[in-house]
Order: sequence, then structure tokens, then C-alpha cells
Amino acid sequence: MPGHHGRPVAHPHPSHSHRPLGLITALVLSLTAAGAALWAWQGGTSGTDPGTQLLAEMEAAAQGRTVPTHAFGGSLTVVQGNGPMNVVAEGVPSRACVQVGWRLAKQGTIIVNGTLPQRLSAAKLSDLCSGDDATLTWIPDQ
Repeated sequence: MPGHHGRPVAHPHPSHSHRPLGLITALVLSLTAAGAALWAWQGGTSGTDPGTQLLAEMEAAAQGRTVPTHAFGGSLTVVQGNGPMNVVAEGVPSRACVQVGWRLAKQGTIIVNGTLPQRLSAAKLSDLCSGDDATLTWIPDQ
């Protein structure tokens, strides 16, 4: 048959360039180390979401480690009278109030702007936290 060869024709394979694995590994490790050093040099928390930082500050305050001002610049106090301990954060923006309030509600009782919600839901918490100057009070479970 014209144009038909009796056996398959072998096509040459292109040569594969192999990147030195050691060089790539060294580059990745050095970039990781540089990032970790920068993070540590900046204090380790500067890139942290302020809402997450406020949550950590309120939890620390409940354990006796208080700071006078929280991540958003408002006051953070612990009130201990004859009853249970109250951790109070003033000047909390709405979004952080909802975020932190929701997380702390799983570990105790939440009061927002003086209101203790009977049934806590995301919608109720969002309504209570409206405005950018909320007062969030947390009464940790004992």
C-alpha cells in the first residue's frame, strides 16, 4: 500500500530538563525561614485579625491577664463582685462584636450593650451589636 509503512515509526522524545531539586528545596526553606523571622520580628500578632485578637484578650482577661486597652482601642476590664466574673470590652465594632460574641457565647453568657438575649442567634447578635461602639460583656462558665 502506498504511504503505509509496515511498522510504527519511532518519534524522538524531547529531552526533559531536570531542575535541581536541592536548589528548589533550599529556596523554599529560606523563604519560609525569612517569613517566620519577619513574623517574629513584628511581634507575632501584628497580622492577626483584630477580632481574633480581641477574643484572645478577653479569654486571657478571664484568667487574670488583663490589658487596659483591647485590639480595637477600647477599654477591657474585669469586674468581680459577689457574683460571677464579668469581662467587659467597650468600643467594639459591630462585626467584631458579632464574631467574638458568638464564639464567647459557647463558653459562657454574653450581654451586649446591657441586653442579655434569651435566645442567641446570629441575627439577634447582629441586631444587638449594631453600631461601631458596642459594649460586650462576657460571663465565663465556671
